[in-house]
Parts: sequence; structure tokens; C-alpha cells
Amino acid sequence: MADLHAAVVGFDITPPIHPEYGAWGTTPKLKRVDMPLLSRCVALEQDGRRLLWFGSDLCGNAVWETDAMRAEVAEALNFDAEQIIWSTSQTHSSPTLPGSDLCGGSSITERGTYDEQYTAEQRRLFMSAFKEAGREALDRLQPVRVFAGKGFCDSMSYNTRFPMPTGGVKFSRHHLEGLQSGKYYDPTIGLVRFEDRQGNVLGAIFNFCCHPATMIDGDVVSSDWVGTARNHVEGAIGGAPAMFVQGFCGDVNCHHIFGTPALAKRNGDRLGKAAARAIPRMVPVSGEPFVSAWTTIDLQCRPMYTGEELEREIDGRLAFIEELKVDPTATWFCGINFPEQLTAEQRAQAARIHLDYLEEGLRLLESGEPVRQQLQLRLGAVRIGDVGAVISPGENFTRTGARARERSPLAHTLVCGDSNGLFGYIGDDVEIDRGGYETNSYWKSAYTDGFRLAPAKGTVDRILNALDELTEQVTGA
Repeated sequence: MADLHAAVVGFDITPPIHPEYGAWGTTPKLKRVDMPLLSRCVALEQDGRRLLWFGSDLCGNAVWETDAMRAEVAEALNFDAEQIIWSTSQTHSSPTLPGSDLCGGSSITERGTYDEQYTAEQRRLFMSAFKEAGREALDRLQPVRVFAGKGFCDSMSYNTRFPMPTGGVKFSRHHLEGLQSGKYYDPTIGLVRFEDRQGNVLGAIFNFCCHPATMIDGDVVSSDWVGTARNHVEGAIGGAPAMFVQGFCGDVNCHHIFGTPALAKRNGDRLGKAAARAIPRMVPVSGEPFVSAWTTIDLQCRPMYTGEELEREIDGRLAFIEELKVDPTATWFCGINFPEQLTAEQRAQAARIHLDYLEEGLRLLESGEPVRQQLQLRLGAVRIGDVGAVISPGENFTRTGARARERSPLAHTLVCGDSNGLFGYIGDDVEIDRGGYETNSYWKSAYTDGFRLAPAKGTVDRILNALDELTEQVTGA
């Protein structure tokens, strides 16, 4: 078996600021840069098998949009799209990508067509940066030694889904309140380092589970806490590029939310210092074999709403919009709490997004048009000798990621969410029963991928079983 070859390339994707339309000419609110948006490309090769893995300071895009970007890079490099992994940090301080019809998932991004010529050129430059980084990484491939380890940071994050005493769940946006629930959040920092035969560090991967959401609804471009944490990691490996890969973070947020750039840096210090302390404890591991496997699974959806249910949900949102006119501090309706940090108009607009979805549901019922009963989810597994990675689009809940790691036979397993697109929040059966934003409210939007019904109970077991099967394929178990 041939040696594993690897290379790590870093590049800058910070958007220029259009004088009128903001970052990338797509997001008028973002008119200045606090911290740059960076991307890293890890190239891997063995026995003719190749993979390019990008990890970027982006909020992320729908799966279908992400697939188009992966395909464009793959075509330029004479790769198959399956050989391109596109991971995003989900920073909530990233603007809408140029050329995108959809906002990137952050509440700060805005839809609109502004300066078409400008945004088309920004789109070309953005995609060119990824293609050039991929070429450079492939050109720099060389035999490597692999090191792996883990660190722990339990002061960085908390589980946002606070069970209510009368049933249901509150989306907690306060760290100390969230900790009182005692609900699980994953403190594990996964670490992988690549060195050449002379012991020079070529780069690293670090993996952690937490939304970079310090500055939701802010007015600056920023990598959020990821940028500061990455600075600590790269400082600990002699300045070589380190790629951050998000975990299964659907129900986990960072210590400060709706905060400031200073608080984002403080969050990053918490994680980055913990990761840097763990780097000297990393141990050499086998880098062979290098292999990957992929599968598409069908997830059953919940039943289609009845007309009565849709009407009731519509009435609840209309009542909330009216309530905001009298009480601008109102946040609760239909078992959901919108952030008190948003303005009354922003909360009303979010309710209108639900109304658009619910009215589309009524139209579908009345017309008799078919509604999707299943959703497709593309999952992957990568093995680099003693190191494994399980890969999923979207925002699986954190306990699902911990269970996937526990079930892996490999000594070191990275849990990689927000990879190859944002599919949506995926909670287990208990959390589906609790309702709330992630398993209920989020799915009442037609903007991401048309009218979709939320995943049904049994979804998490289906995902874990599929990841088990993929891991068995790459380990030969």
C-alpha cells in the first residue's frame, strides 16, 4: 500500500464591501469587516484515491446550492463531485453568497438583487479562489505522517433547548439559563495534524460542536469565535494552516449570543486555548488506508397537515403579529419563542415567513398536488488510517454526533456537520415531541427547498444506522 500524501492550503475569502450594497454587494447591512473570512483546503491522496476537503468561514447554503458549487470545482479540477467535501463553520456574520438566490442561513442576511454585474464578478472570483486553492493543494501533495488527539472545552457552549415545566421547550439564548437544564452538549475538540517526513507541520484539522452565533443580527463581517480559535491552533503548530470543521451543533450555541466582536473573540479564546493545550499531547497514528464511502438515505416526513391544523397555525401567527403592535416585547406564540433581541418588526417578519409556508400548504391541499413524503440525505464516512470522520449536511443535534463517535471502531473520529450543505435541524424522537424552534418552527419555511414537511420520528436512528454501515465499509469490519 502506498503512503498517504497530503497538503493543506489556506486562502482568504473575505468579501469586498460594495459602497451601497455591502459585503459582496449582496448584504447592505454588512459594511465593514471585523475579522476576515478564511478557507482551508486539505488534499488527500493514496493509491490513486483523491479527496479535496474545504472548510470555510461561511454560514452555509442549501444542499442543492452547495452541490452546484462542489460540481463546479470538481469539473474545473477533473474530479468527481463526490471527491469534494464542502464544510462551513456556519458563522452568523457571513453575508449572502454572490449569485445565490437564498440567504445563507443567518438572520442577518438579506435577499435581493442589487448590482448584478458586480455580484456576478464577485461570484466568479469566489469560485476561482476555491479552484485555485484545490490546484495548489494537489500540486503540493507529499508523503505525510499523521498525528491525532483530542481536547476538551466545557466553558464554551450550552444546549439551547430548555424544557419547560408545563411541557414544550424554550429556545434559551442565555448561557447560564441554558446550563440549568442539564442537557447534553459536547465538549470534545477533535484534532488531526499532518507533518512531512522531516517533522515540519503542514497543517491541521480541528473539530468542535457549537454554533458561531455570537453576533446574530450584527453589522460586521466576521468568522466569529472560529477565527480567534483558529489563530490559537495555528500559533501552536508554527503558523501552518488549520481547518475548522463544525460538529453536529443543531441544539448547541456559544457562550455569548447576540453579542459583540469582543465577546466573539472571548469565545474563541476559550476554545482556542483549550485546543492549543491539547496539541502537544497528540500521538502518531497510522495514515493508511485512506478510503471514503457515501450513501443516500430516505427520511420519512411527518404527515401532511390537515386544513384545520393549517388554519389554526395561521390564526396563531396572525394573532402574534397583532399582539406585537400592542406589546412590542412579545416573543411567544404557538409554543415557539422568537428572540427578544430582535426588533418587533423582525419578529413579525419571521412570523410572516411561516404564514407564506402555511398558506402554500393550504394551496397544496386544495389543489390536490402531491407533497413530498420523504427527504433525501447524503451521508459520508472518511477513513485516514486510525482517524475517521462521519459527515452529514445540516444541523443534527449534538447527542447524535456523540453517539456516532461512541459507535465508531476507530480510535479517533471527527463528527462533521454542516458539510455538503445545510439540510435543516434533525432532532431525536424526544425532541420532536417537545417541539420548539428546531423541530417545529424552522421547518415552516418554503425558502430553503420549497414546501417540506419535517422529518418524522425514527430519523436519528436511521441516520446512525447508515453512519454505522458507512463506517463498516471504510474499516472493513
